[in-house]
Amino acid sequence: MKRMVLLAAATALALSLCGQTRYEVTHIPVGVNTTGSETGGVLVDDSVLLYTSMMNEDANRLYLVDFTPVLTQVMETRVATDGTLGEPTQNRWGLNAVGMNCGHVAYDAKNDILYFTRSAFGKDGVNHIYYTRRVNKRWRKAVELGGDVNLEGYTSTHPAVGYLPDGKTILYFTSDRPGGVGGMDIWYTIMINEGKPGNCTNLGQPVNSERDDITPFYANEEGCLYFSSNRTGGLGGFDIYCSEGVRNSWQLPRTLGKGVNSAYDDLFFTLQPCRCRCVQEREDTTEVVVACGFLSSNRPGSLYETDSNCCNDLYRWRRLHRPSDVPTPQPETPPSQRALDLLPLSLYFHNDEPTPCTLDTTTRLDYSATYKRYYQLRDEYKGAQPSPVDRRKWDSVQGAVDIFFDYELKKGYSDLQEFLGLLYDDLKAGRRVCITVDGFASPLFESLYNVNLSKRRIDSFRNELLRWNNQALLPFWNNGALKLTTVAHGAADTNVVAPSDPLRNPRSVKSVYSMEAAHARRIDIVDYHYIK
Repeated sequence: MKRMVLLAAATALALSLCGQTRYEVTHIPVGVNTTGSETGGVLVDDSVLLYTSMMNEDANRLYLVDFTPVLTQVMETRVATDGTLGEPTQNRWGLNAVGMNCGHVAYDAKNDILYFTRSAFGKDGVNHIYYTRRVNKRWRKAVELGGDVNLEGYTSTHPAVGYLPDGKTILYFTSDRPGGVGGMDIWYTIMINEGKPGNCTNLGQPVNSERDDITPFYANEEGCLYFSSNRTGGLGGFDIYCSEGVRNSWQLPRTLGKGVNSAYDDLFFTLQPCRCRCVQEREDTTEVVVACGFLSSNRPGSLYETDSNCCNDLYRWRRLHRPSDVPTPQPETPPSQRALDLLPLSLYFHNDEPTPCTLDTTTRLDYSATYKRYYQLRDEYKGAQPSPVDRRKWDSVQGAVDIFFDYELKKGYSDLQEFLGLLYDDLKAGRRVCITVDGFASPLFESLYNVNLSKRRIDSFRNELLRWNNQALLPFWNNGALKLTTVAHGAADTNVVAPSDPLRNPRSVKSVYSMEAAHARRIDIVDYHYIK
């Protein structure tokens, strides 16, 4: 059964090429989750769930209720064959230590080794990685990992285990040590033997960015590194990404999208050979569960005591696949719900586009025209980026441009086409729809110019509506079934222009070609609702 689960997980990415794949995310019930914070669910022996919990350090081991002295401790709970979870208890394998924050467990199933982190409570908060091995069914005393994995004064945390083609164990981890791309970075070391790692190497671009890149998990069956990042282009907070590759050769990360990510922090994505009937056909026989695992998030629905977004909870996820030869059933909800799932939908513009150097509030161009010209400027944007003092960060600068063009500009246009198709289905069914669009500009010019520029950008969207699919939406516009509500905000609330930048210098990197400016120049489709 365990091998069947692994094989099914291995084919998940291939399946997505010949059918439809989606994610389901469900909140784990109260008991495991508390009003404190629970993160990092990992299965050991396919039957014991280990996770990290924030707790009061007192005689009764009560859970955090008032944010007074807190320790993170490793908890465990049994996982039944039907996937239900038992009563949680503190782990008794020697992972926890008095006066220490402990957690972030990774399991090396091939060598029966647990890696985890500890930090002294009330000190500088620096985490180091420890390990313990099971011998004759007993876990030995945990010791700090050797080599240069743990550096004095720097954090090493979030261990994750992978295996190279030659069978060697590769340990991925997160660190703020010198030599990174920026913020917290993901590093790796190849284990020479038990407790003896080789040299540590930064994964570099495109996995690491100038922001924080954390909580790695390597899925050997898929050849994919899952991790969380707060880089630009996500839905908000930390988003979960996947990059295919191994060791120091990686493809451009792709976000897992709205099925998994939220506008909050989404962390500790793990794929598990879990005892939750992971691989099975659903009752309607149209979808197969091909993989499952855990993640942590502080999204709405998570438990808290006083602050609704303070604390992470554990969630289960399932990857569902519908083969291409299975007909897609008619949706039970109207197209409006699927359209709302795409919102907010951001559409981006090059500097002063469309129709530059004018105070006009309208344009003859539609968004498709401005998008196609903008997408051809990738190399120009790359060439205009400032050269960092540390040349090791150059790949990060260039990678940020690639991520913007491929996963924000291009994806926004693709989502727009899907959005307009759903709008047409709604209108054709006799519904009346109102769409709300906000327009923004970067603070390159004075207020009046930026407001008018924002209006031109909104007008390009209106033109897109009326010209889409050979003017298929025009009759609904003319008879009042389709309405547009707009707000031109002018300059977005962003500190794009540095004090030393000449405000009207079109070659000013910070005001024109920076990613901050690129994100500011946009329109957002923010609402879609029926009208009488």
